[in-house]
Amino acid sequence: MKKRKVFTGSAVLLAVLAAAGGIMAYLGASDDAENTVEVAHDKIAVTENFPKPSDLESNANNYYTKEVGIANTGNVDCYVRVYADLPDSAAAAESFYSADGVNYYSAVRDAGLSADTSSEDNGKIIHTQSFVNMLNSQDGDWIFVPDDDSSEKLRGYYYYKKPVKVGEKTADLFKSVMIHTGDAPEAADLTVYAESVDCVYEENGQEKTYADYAAAWNGFLS
Repeated sequence: MKKRKVFTGSAVLLAVLAAAGGIMAYLGASDDAENTVEVAHDKIAVTENFPKPSDLESNANNYYTKEVGIANTGNVDCYVRVYADLPDSAAAAESFYSADGVNYYSAVRDAGLSADTSSEDNGKIIHTQSFVNMLNSQDGDWIFVPDDDSSEKLRGYYYYKKPVKVGEKTADLFKSVMIHTGDAPEAADLTVYAESVDCVYEENGQEKTYADYAAAWNGFLS
């Protein structure tokens, strides 16, 4: 039997025209509706620090704290993955993510966008390289599987490569967001949600441990 997978979602509205607020949503789901109580199960929560933004300025770079991490609130170790995107391509083209609060990379979900030029903005470094390309070029805790990857079932998500132990949380995927506004700024939605899967599986009555995050997710989704 496949282990339970729990979803935690957060949809954050960034009102680029005036003041904005955050909308938080929690969603729970299981692939086994008959088994509503389990001795061992994985459960996660998106741990976000996202203060309500003040009014945004037009023709400016607007910076917001947006710390996204995933906490394991269940009772078994698990692997997690995160979907984060600005569905509006025009908004994404004017938005940037930062993993360190200093270097900001394009929010466009193009893993091939490697060409990089940079400019400075009051101590912040704005890069043309995509955030997902930067992430995949480093040997960090997170990796992005692009939409054209050969692993079709894994496409479009950020994966935390290490198991998240019970009571612990991932390193933050990113810490800050910048939105560049023009003369007539419009609202932009940044959608973030996460999924988890147990680190172990059952085979012929024996409990085994997945070799890595890719094996765990491919095993669950198969």
